[in-house]
Amino acid sequence: MYRRYRGFVVNLYGAGMQRSFVILSLGTAVIFIFMGILFVSQADRRLSSQHIGKMTVAMSNSVLLHTMGYEIPYFKTMAKHGENIDVSSLAFRLVTSINLKDPRSFLGNELPGFSLYDTEVLVSGKELALSELPFESSPPPEALKDAPGEVREATSEKEAPPNGEPLSTNGQKVFFIYNTHNRESWVHAVPKARKQNDPNLAMDSKVNVTLISKRLAQSLEKNGIGSSVGKTDFTGRLIDRHASYALSYAESLKTVKEVMTENRSLNYFIDIHRDSLRRDSTTVKINGKTYAQLHFVIGMRNKNWEKNQQFALKIHNAVEKKYPGLSKGIFGKKGGNGEYNQSVSPNAILIEVGGVDNTLEECYRTADALGDAIAEIYWEAEKVNAKKKPKQS
Repeated sequence: MYRRYRGFVVNLYGAGMQRSFVILSLGTAVIFIFMGILFVSQADRRLSSQHIGKMTVAMSNSVLLHTMGYEIPYFKTMAKHGENIDVSSLAFRLVTSINLKDPRSFLGNELPGFSLYDTEVLVSGKELALSELPFESSPPPEALKDAPGEVREATSEKEAPPNGEPLSTNGQKVFFIYNTHNRESWVHAVPKARKQNDPNLAMDSKVNVTLISKRLAQSLEKNGIGSSVGKTDFTGRLIDRHASYALSYAESLKTVKEVMTENRSLNYFIDIHRDSLRRDSTTVKINGKTYAQLHFVIGMRNKNWEKNQQFALKIHNAVEKKYPGLSKGIFGKKGGNGEYNQSVSPNAILIEVGGVDNTLEECYRTADALGDAIAEIYWEAEKVNAKKKPKQS
């Protein structure tokens, strides 16, 4: 090999070398320009809990515990061995916001309508398939034509009276519960939807999710928390004006702002919906009884959405503690409305209760469980606030 190349001479002044040098220089310049554009476009972005969330949601519990164990050795003893972290995938996802395992992340901005599936898993109650992610579609015009629905009576389950002196807001209404898509109903309750087995037709002006809101308010009232339920038919307003169904949140926002002005004691705002998924993806059995699963939706176009997520997380944890598997988790959305009236308060959230096939009785069970969980969080917060208030001499 040595004899073969012993006569090799490098000519630094040759045309080939000069050409290579120019190409290398131009290539380097292009790379620097590209990196400059990339960093300028990301200049307003900083490492926040959203980015940390993107990293941790891709890790299993044991991997996350093992990672934290480098700083807190106790966590290493709790972690399962044998799992590896895909560092390259995590880094790529953090920099580009593209998840190689989720086609929505790079197709959403390219295919019309695909952004409807832009749901981001902020907190997951379990491993979710793409088909199990919450999805909401606008109903066809024929579904909005008024037709009598059918109410199937749900039994009211008796509860043991609370021990000790009951807590109370003393007549003050502190929760406002409403329904932006107030005519969302169920397949079994709407004759034409049941006949065609078409969930898109499950809309009704009387038998709908407003019944869940009333039940939730009753549950909160039983726990001493004053609650008000909105009665506005937002869908009916839009129909009367021949306006798009997509304007539902703009319509309900007017009402939310009105009640906030009329009643300054209102501090919590809950928008109740039902999902478009079928029964297998929205039902869980707990202690021998079936419940309509719930999940929380956070509008990530609200600049303070992380505060709303914190409130939702408290409820999610309280629900899961008493009813494991009832909450599917917390999901963030930027597409569609992307704000969901949540900028009015850090205590404003959207909760989806069940799907198009759940029974009213299942939804009522969930509303009662949800009411108990919210009450626990509310009264705990009131205790903390009471301690912070200065004592009057």
